[in-house]
Amino acid sequence: MRSSEGDEPREADMADQATLADALSQQEVEALIPRESIWKYRLRRLDLPIQLVRLAILAGIWALWHYEVVWNGWERFSVAGIQPFPDVPETFRASPEETWEYFTQIFHERLFWEDLWVTVKEALLGFALGSLLGLLVGIVLGRFQKAAKAVGPFIVLINAMPKIAFLPLILIVYGVGETSKVVLAVIIVFFIVQVPTQAAVALVDPDLDMVARTMGASQRQLFTKVTLPGITPAVFGALRLAAVISVLAVVFGEIFSARRGLGQRLITAANQLSYGDTFAIVFILALIALIMNGAIGFAERKSLRWQSSQQGGQVISL
Repeated sequence: MRSSEGDEPREADMADQATLADALSQQEVEALIPRESIWKYRLRRLDLPIQLVRLAILAGIWALWHYEVVWNGWERFSVAGIQPFPDVPETFRASPEETWEYFTQIFHERLFWEDLWVTVKEALLGFALGSLLGLLVGIVLGRFQKAAKAVGPFIVLINAMPKIAFLPLILIVYGVGETSKVVLAVIIVFFIVQVPTQAAVALVDPDLDMVARTMGASQRQLFTKVTLPGITPAVFGALRLAAVISVLAVVFGEIFSARRGLGQRLITAANQLSYGDTFAIVFILALIALIMNGAIGFAERKSLRWQSSQQGGQVISL
């Protein structure tokens, strides 16, 4: 039976595919696929040159600290008549050995772990509540422009106020316990998350929204399929910053007035001129912030696998 003209191109394509299959055997096709062992993959992801550079920087910082280069000061170096690296008196200096000694002492100290838990709990609660409220308000104001115009000036006004100035009032209302530190962290974290979220929602491509509406998408589908993917990178960036700021907020509140917490340990060590202990506590607080930051970065990398950029979530890259 003779094929029609419409069938001739299809037969020609099938013939070409058969010819290509005959030309390459299965082994030759598999040979074209690049293979990489799991260890080579891990070494490539580890990026040894970058890790060596980091170790070199860390060793340089330790050497400057150990040999007291950072304390001796550079009198000849000044900026507009100001010396950024003045000579530090012997009383206020701290060595790496003194700092490490504090770590060895507190490891078996029960009260230290209780203070650590108080600070971590305050930071986590302040971060969670402030981020949730900021996310909700940011989405609502970004989605509904009339609401943003109505309450926007008041939010800008409150955001412009120094939040730390409210701390004495917060202590009077909520006391010197843990609640006052959580409230301070919530107030600060709220605006860190709310402002970028509102801006990201308002900047979602309107063409995508129109196409989704044309295809009959509901409000729920518009939010989950258009708005949420569009604002996710900006939201995660705000959350990473908010995680660090939440730790700073509760520590400042504990320094000002508190019963327990690492902030109280920090100010006590500084008042006693134990600057080795002070540096150790600062490093512990930095580690808490890095762990929180790294957890958010991990969640960001898992949530944004569809992005081609590798910058997202690389807050802690080990």
